[in-house]
Amino acid sequence: MAVFTSEVVFPCQASQVFDFLTQPENLKKISPPEVGLRFLNAPEQYQLGSEVQFAIQTFGLVQKITHRITEFSAPARFVEELVSGPLPLWIHRHDFLEISADETRIIDEIEFEPPGGLVGMMLTENRIIDHLDDAIYFRQKQLTRFLLES
Repeated sequence: MAVFTSEVVFPCQASQVFDFLTQPENLKKISPPEVGLRFLNAPEQYQLGSEVQFAIQTFGLVQKITHRITEFSAPARFVEELVSGPLPLWIHRHDFLEISADETRIIDEIEFEPPGGLVGMMLTENRIIDHLDDAIYFRQKQLTRFLLES
């Protein structure tokens, strides 16, 4: 099992960024365009037990994925767990720690297990981590655009 972690301090209240990130339509706005994120079935706002079905294009393949929200504590944390998809394990913890009235530390921790077999020879832990680094960096830039510049 591999773990990817990213932290960034964001100049806004935890509730503001939490509310934004728990609305699937907003995730489309901040996802890299090359992943072609499409929601197949998703609530307007996440809550405990929500299931989210979506399709993305990664590593040249379109993947259909289902996540379930297994923890939800507004505005501090929510956790997405893989129900079905290309990897054996995927748990994404989103934590929002309010540092001050206008600063929040956003922590993303993703536990995952790369696929096995021939696919696993190409889709290695390091390749997945590099992809996550790029996607999180893009998301942080887009969060700034949508939350702070609008």
